[in-house]
Amino acid sequence: MTAATLTVRPQGRRAPGEGNPKARRRLSGWWLLLAPILVFDVILFLTPLGKLVASSFADNAYQRVLEDPLVLRSLANTLSISLASTIVTVVLGYVIALVLWRAGNIARVVLFAVVLLPFWTGILVKNFAWAVLLQDNGIVNAFLQGIGLTSAPIELLHNRFAVIVGLVHCLLPYAVFPIFSSLTAIDDRLGLAARSLGAREGSVFRRITLPLSAPGISAAGLLVFIISTGFFITPVVMGGPGDMMIANQIDYYARQLTDFSGAAALAVVLTVMVSIMVAVYQRVLKAGGQHEDN
Repeated sequence: MTAATLTVRPQGRRAPGEGNPKARRRLSGWWLLLAPILVFDVILFLTPLGKLVASSFADNAYQRVLEDPLVLRSLANTLSISLASTIVTVVLGYVIALVLWRAGNIARVVLFAVVLLPFWTGILVKNFAWAVLLQDNGIVNAFLQGIGLTSAPIELLHNRFAVIVGLVHCLLPYAVFPIFSSLTAIDDRLGLAARSLGAREGSVFRRITLPLSAPGISAAGLLVFIISTGFFITPVVMGGPGDMMIANQIDYYARQLTDFSGAAALAVVLTVMVSIMVAVYQRVLKAGGQHEDN
């Protein structure tokens, strides 16, 4: 007798859809619904991405761009500006989310409208509005001099501070909503039980609210950081020559130098760099969660 590989299935169990015409029709129906999405994804995302990666290997593009000191400086600027903007945005977003969580219905609607204002305004309009506010003869400098904090205008525009301010304003809603969602999922009875046992507000926040809202904080930080690495207009309008980010270098290679392989290589480098940081971030969060469970 020759040996054969047999698939043994426990009695009473069947493969999905086996012997069930309705299940097979339902499964084929799902595939028909997913087919347009898959075709759309392949044509408009995977195909251009494949062409981008392929063109990045032409003409020693990676060697050329990674030997450019301006590119290395732009990469460092991108990381430092994105990290600083993420920290400030998440902290402000958490405060605003807490206020929204505790506000009444009418106040919550008004506050939500204020938070959503950046979504209703173009990024170029927002940046020029901040430029008007932060310029030497703008409202901010006039206020600081009016209350006696400064005797002369201070430089608030065309520097790293202005870039971070512009990014935080644009990214704030992306931090508020994930944090607010995690806060609304917290059972109010937990706080009431803690207070009934003598816990103070600071202890309730530190031991209940903050740990239970940690998933929203991590989601907000991840989302804000990923979006901030691709900003282009804000560093141009509000930053100085030393505050250019990697997106500005990609534009420079593509439009000024017409070096499309170099621009593609920079885009791939940015994608890989952000992917690595996201993977490390998620690994650290997972390790921290397992440590707390133990």
